[in-house]
Amino acid sequence: MSSVPPGGLILVTGANGYIASVAIQVFLQRGYCVRGTVRSVASNAWMKAYFGPKFELVELPDIHTPGAFDGALKGVDGVAHIAMNMDMNPQNQAIIEQTIKSNLQLLEAAAKELSVKSVVITSSLAACALPTTGKPYKINSTTWNTEAIDQTIKPWNSEGNPRWHGIILYGASKARGEQEAFAWVHEYKPAFSFNTVVPNVNFGIAVSPENMSYRSTSAVLDAVVKGYPATPSIVPPQWYVDVEDTALLHLAALTLDGVNQERLLAFAGKYSWTQLLDILHRRYPQKILLQSVEESVVDAGEVDNERSIELLKRMGKEEGFTSLEDTLVKAVDTIIENQSKNVPKTRIDLFYESLASKPADDS
Repeated sequence: MSSVPPGGLILVTGANGYIASVAIQVFLQRGYCVRGTVRSVASNAWMKAYFGPKFELVELPDIHTPGAFDGALKGVDGVAHIAMNMDMNPQNQAIIEQTIKSNLQLLEAAAKELSVKSVVITSSLAACALPTTGKPYKINSTTWNTEAIDQTIKPWNSEGNPRWHGIILYGASKARGEQEAFAWVHEYKPAFSFNTVVPNVNFGIAVSPENMSYRSTSAVLDAVVKGYPATPSIVPPQWYVDVEDTALLHLAALTLDGVNQERLLAFAGKYSWTQLLDILHRRYPQKILLQSVEESVVDAGEVDNERSIELLKRMGKEEGFTSLEDTLVKAVDTIIENQSKNVPKTRIDLFYESLASKPADDS
């Protein structure tokens, strides 16, 4: 099975997302050329100058339309399909079929483009399980979120927590999306290698905050620096991964011989918010405004990440996954370096501003 050659052209979908933008930077640093897709080139024109001459940007308004990927795939050696639907609307049952459809359309289009040697799709912890903090669980490359799949066979009846049902729908979409992609590869046996990367909570650097703000979990650490009290509840204690390690596992899936039809688990280690704050207050005295957190339970899971450690070492990272402290330092260094810039407000900023603007209850 062939793989992307040195200096080859890699297509990255959803180029303006958190993981995708970091992946682009890592791929370019490793000497590859990158073509990124976005819904609107005009809205993301800054990316061309930012990433330089080995990067090109193409418009892909809707990844679910028939033939959506055909033009973007012309002449590429590898594909990192990182674009994902993060809509966790409990009424959006269609997210499952949409995720399956976009994955299969990509694979079918890649199979027709003879230059494509390798494809990797980004999945999520939610494809494996939706663990409850403090409850023991085990995850390996064969673990699927069957509970979410079973619970979403029928439309939601509006009972229970709507936010949780939206998360369950997302988990079912990622699990079914992966399963159907592997089934397609097993049936049609394309010439390219195929793998998925399954990350958990990504911390670390953020690309160009003045243009992108802080997205996804990078916004959570920004909120910790600013002292927003409820921030830890957004991503309760679980497993972290340095976002650059997630990117490097995508590149391993695309470029290393002998990596085919695998699920690569991007889980570095457990974290708790007490642990995170201890590190941050020690490394950045007087700069982290969130002082403490009430935390009664921590993650009790086990994850078999040995294959990913092996591949990171093959990619030149002798230590395997980046340590939690080094990951946090990279994240907060990015935040501090950009404090003097006009960084757009995150959703967390807007939420806390809305609370502050509400009139006091005089009753």
